[in-house]
Amino acid sequence: MDTERRWFASDNNAAAHPRIMDALARANTGHAVGYGDDPITQRAELLVEAMFGKGSLVRFVFNGTGANVYALGCLAGAAEAVLCSDCAHILVDESGAPVSTLGVMLVPLETTLGKVTPAGILHIVEEYDNVHKPRPAVVSLSQPTELGTVYSAAELKAICDTAHAHGMTVHIDGARLANAAVALGCSLREAAGCPADGGGSDAVCLGGTKNGLMMGELVVFTPGIAKTLPDTARLRKNRLQLASKMRFIAAQFEEYLKDGLWLENARKANNSAQVLAKGIMAMGIPLSIPLETNAIFARIPKAAADKLRERRFFYDWEDGMVRWMASWDTSEEDIADFLADLGQCLKKYELPGNAPASNPDKVAMMQTIAAGRKFLHSNWQDVERLPSDQSAAIAMPSVVQEIPADAKKVALSDPAKTGLGNASFTHCTRERKSRRKFNSNPLSPDELSYLLWASAGVRKASEKTAFRTVPSGGCRHPLDTLIFVRMVTGIEPGLYRYLPITHEIALIKKAARIPGAAPNTTGAYDLDAGFNQALNEQLWSCAALFVWSAIPYRSEWRYTVGAAKLVALDAGHVCQALYGACEALGLGTCAIGAYNQNELDAALGVDGNDEFAVYAAPVGQV
Repeated sequence: MDTERRWFASDNNAAAHPRIMDALARANTGHAVGYGDDPITQRAELLVEAMFGKGSLVRFVFNGTGANVYALGCLAGAAEAVLCSDCAHILVDESGAPVSTLGVMLVPLETTLGKVTPAGILHIVEEYDNVHKPRPAVVSLSQPTELGTVYSAAELKAICDTAHAHGMTVHIDGARLANAAVALGCSLREAAGCPADGGGSDAVCLGGTKNGLMMGELVVFTPGIAKTLPDTARLRKNRLQLASKMRFIAAQFEEYLKDGLWLENARKANNSAQVLAKGIMAMGIPLSIPLETNAIFARIPKAAADKLRERRFFYDWEDGMVRWMASWDTSEEDIADFLADLGQCLKKYELPGNAPASNPDKVAMMQTIAAGRKFLHSNWQDVERLPSDQSAAIAMPSVVQEIPADAKKVALSDPAKTGLGNASFTHCTRERKSRRKFNSNPLSPDELSYLLWASAGVRKASEKTAFRTVPSGGCRHPLDTLIFVRMVTGIEPGLYRYLPITHEIALIKKAARIPGAAPNTTGAYDLDAGFNQALNEQLWSCAALFVWSAIPYRSEWRYTVGAAKLVALDAGHVCQALYGACEALGLGTCAIGAYNQNELDAALGVDGNDEFAVYAAPVGQV
C-alpha cells in the first residue's frame, strides 16, 4: 500500500469513499436479520428498482466475477453458448469461471475498439444453427468495454433487438457502468441499454468497487424478464453469492445511489483521465484507443515503461500497449507527479512524432497521421462480417445524380467518330507529366467529349450497372465528374455535371463574364474566384476544370466500411485516365489534392456529406 501517492494502475486500487465508510459505520450497530431481510437491504432494493423500473429484481452479491457468473447462470446453462467480445472480462479475466461453474460455452466475437456488432452476432447464430454446437442463449456486453470505449444507446438497441429476435437475452457487465453513463450523459439505466419503454438488456451487473465502494456488486434483472426467470433467490445461494450480513453491501449501494455519489465519483475519474491524457499527448505520445471513460491506452518504449514502473505501478496490455487509469480520488497533484515521472523516463528515448508540451499542433498532427494510416489499411475482414444494404435487399442507389428537370443539357460527340486520340499507349505513358501552364486557346467540344469519355465514359450499359472506361470496385463507380467549363468552343461557360449514360453534360450554374476583366485569364468569370480560392490559387487560367465528387453510398451500399478505401482508389483510376487522354490529345493537366474541402464543396454546390469533392484537375491547351 502506498500512502503517499495514488497510482494509475486501476480504479480497483483506490480507497473507499469516506461517505461509504460512514455508511458502513452507521450500518454496524445493533442486530439485523441476515440474508437480506433487514431494513437497509430492503430500502436499497427499492431504490434500485425505482431506478431500473418497477418489477425489476435486485440481488446484491459479493464481487464482479460472482455477479457475472450468477447473472449468466440465471439466463443460460449446459449446452448453451454465451456470445461475448474477444476481450470480455468473462472471457480473459475470470479464470474460466462461467464455463466451469455453469457449463456454458463462451464464444468470442471479433470487435472494433472492444465493441461487438449485430453482424457478428448474426454470423454466430447462423454458424451454430445445428445440434452439434451449443445454442446461442446470451449476448454479454461490457459497458464500458475492456478498452474503455462506450456503446451508444443506438448501438445497444441494435444489439438487443438482434439478440431478442433470435431468442437470446442480453447481459451487461457494468463493472464501470457509472463511467459509461457519465461519458454518455445519461442515467445508469440508459447506459445499460434499458429504455423506459422496455425491450433492452435483460440482466445488468452494476459495479461499485471501482468507483468508491469497499466491496460488493449488484445484479438487476429488468422487468421484462424478471417474471420468466428461474428461482433467482435460490440460484444466488447456489452460486455462493448470498451474504449473511447483507446490510453491509446494501448500505454502501444506498449511499452510493441515493443522491448521485456514483455520478460525482465517475465524473471525477473521467475528467481526471482527460487531463492526464492531454499531458501525455503533449509529450508526443498519441493515444492508442480513443479516450471515452477513465482508461488511457498508449504505447511507449519498453525500456521507458520498465523505468517508469520502478516509480509507478501500472499494467501492460495487449498489443504492446500500457494502461493508465484515473480513479474517483485522483488529484491534480497526482496527475502532475505522474507526468513528471513519465517525462523523466522518456527523456532518453526518441518517440515517433515526439512533440514538446509547447507544441500541441504537433500532437494533433500525429494523431491525424495515425488515423490516415489506419484508413489505408485493408479492412476486408470487417466488410465480410458487417451486413450491407445490398444484403438486406435494399434497392441499389442510382448510378447518376438527380439534376434539375429544367437543366440545360449539351449532347457530346461520339469519341469514336472524331478521329481524336490516336497516339500510342507507349507514347502517352512515356510523355505523361503534370502540366500547369496553359495557353489562351479554348478546347474544342470534341476534345471535351473525348476527355469525359476516356475518364468516366460508358462502354456498355445494362439495367443494373454500366461498364465504364475506368475500373471501379464492384463496378459501383462512386464518383461523378463535375466540369467548370471556362473556354470550350460553342459551350456556354459554367458548372456542368457529366451524365455518363447518355454522354451529355447538364448545366448546373452559369458563369458570367466580369466586365473589364482580361479575357482567358483567371478572374474572367464570376465563378473563378471561388474555385481558385478553393484550389489554393491553382485554377491556372485553364480551359476546363475537372472535379470528381464522391457519392460514397454507391459503394457503401455493397461494401460498408470498406467503401472509403475503394473511393480513394477509384479517384486514382479516373485521374490517371484523364492524364492519358490529355497526352493523347496534346493537352495538359495536373492533379490537385491540395484543396480546401469546404470551399470546393461550396463552389460545386454539394452538401459535403452525401456528396463531396475528392480530386481535381485543371485542363488546358499547352
